[in-house]
Amino acid sequence: MKKIIPTPQLTDLFKSRPETLIFEGYCRYTDKLTLWQEGESYALSVRIGDSQKTCFATDSMDFVDEVLSELCGNVELCGVDERITEYLRDKYRYVWETHCLLHVWNGQPLTHQITHKIYPISPKYAQAVSDGTPYHAPVEEICKCLELHPSAAIFVDGKPVCWCLCHLEKSLGMLYTLPEYRQQGLALEVITALCNDVISRGDIPYAYIVDTNVPSLSLAAKYNFVSVKRADYFLISKN
Repeated sequence: MKKIIPTPQLTDLFKSRPETLIFEGYCRYTDKLTLWQEGESYALSVRIGDSQKTCFATDSMDFVDEVLSELCGNVELCGVDERITEYLRDKYRYVWETHCLLHVWNGQPLTHQITHKIYPISPKYAQAVSDGTPYHAPVEEICKCLELHPSAAIFVDGKPVCWCLCHLEKSLGMLYTLPEYRQQGLALEVITALCNDVISRGDIPYAYIVDTNVPSLSLAAKYNFVSVKRADYFLISKN
């Protein structure tokens, strides 16, 4: 196993594979990360706020062990294969875990015709965005997402009522509609607009959708997302 530098060629390789889009996103976001390689296996770790976010693209559990031996404290595993989830379960204490399904744009033009005016969402609404996430995303991180990436929102009387953002690694997320505006098709409007924006920038829209989030899973096909694989998020304690 060796530490490597994320060259443009390697970043393009990550972009060409659905399971490593998250690697490409983090490499574009910052150069303050650690990247390991062993053959066709890759791992990445980046500190964002209090989180030590770590990704794997590997079939080798020995490689997983090697990488984790270099990390300490709490480690957040992001979008990893379910085999890694089960392998590590006997080795570490899980602080929390979430099972997701990786959905990726299928390359076909989005056919939904947007009827609402769509605008980016301002950082001044970062707290509202945070309140709309079940994990209460940090306001500082939301502001950084809005600074770096496109967002889409529908406003009523000057306030956002439905929105969707891109996370730091460019995956779509934080979709939320105020309860009184649900069942009106607004979520499809903002996601379609955001996907089109992402595509126009030369990127590939993708999302990690919680496997119990039936409304979002049902919505995914309407904006040409296909399910690729299960991908888990969990926090392990190495203390």
